[in-house]
Amino acid sequence: MGFFMDLLRYMDSLLNGAIRGLMEGYSVTALSLLFAVSFAYGIVHSIGPGHGKALVVSFFLKEDHPWRKSIFLAALISLIHTGTALILAYLFHFVLTSVRGMFKIQLQGYFMVVSGIMVVVTGTFFLLFKMLHKHKKDDLRNSNRNVILIGISAGIVPCPAALMIMMITLSNGIALAGLMSVVAISLGMFVLLSVVGSVAIKSRSGMLFLSDKASNRTEIVSTIVEYASIVLIISIGLVMALKILV
Repeated sequence: MGFFMDLLRYMDSLLNGAIRGLMEGYSVTALSLLFAVSFAYGIVHSIGPGHGKALVVSFFLKEDHPWRKSIFLAALISLIHTGTALILAYLFHFVLTSVRGMFKIQLQGYFMVVSGIMVVVTGTFFLLFKMLHKHKKDDLRNSNRNVILIGISAGIVPCPAALMIMMITLSNGIALAGLMSVVAISLGMFVLLSVVGSVAIKSRSGMLFLSDKASNRTEIVSTIVEYASIVLIISIGLVMALKILV
């Protein structure tokens, strides 16, 4: 954890330096450096707590999905996570100019609570659907709906890094550079979540394969994994919703 925090601080300093370089004047080198640093920052930043990794793992352990679904879910979470930050940044800069800094910080917590409630509701929906359709496989439409529900729930909390970058760049008249940086961060986050999702899908297949070879009770193991994953999703939502109250 100490190594990770040091790495994140180092990436923060690189990102701040790249933005300061663009404040002094645009150049292809400065823009390229900002994009590269932002992409790497997106990966490192996403390794830390949050960003939907636990939800992604729980979801793909819960039910069987092809690997391409991990790419779709990663893209959805990344777009919503940075997209909400972009909307907030423009609102704060052009509309809500009188909003105090403390409220802006509190607003992040409110988004966390809303996201937690959405995760709990989504997990409860999964649980009820599982109990009422014990012997039925989800069709493609239901599968896509579940992915979208998890994507919205996990990504609705605005990215603090993207919000900070856009506020700084908007204030200094280099909004285009800020937007490019946020896109690069989103791409870095997308890469990490795609890997996490793919590993979870492979892990589920591996567990079922081993259980099949060991005892020929794949269906029982699959059911246990699915219910445990649903409980984990609901638990994650409760932690997110109650975190601001603790």
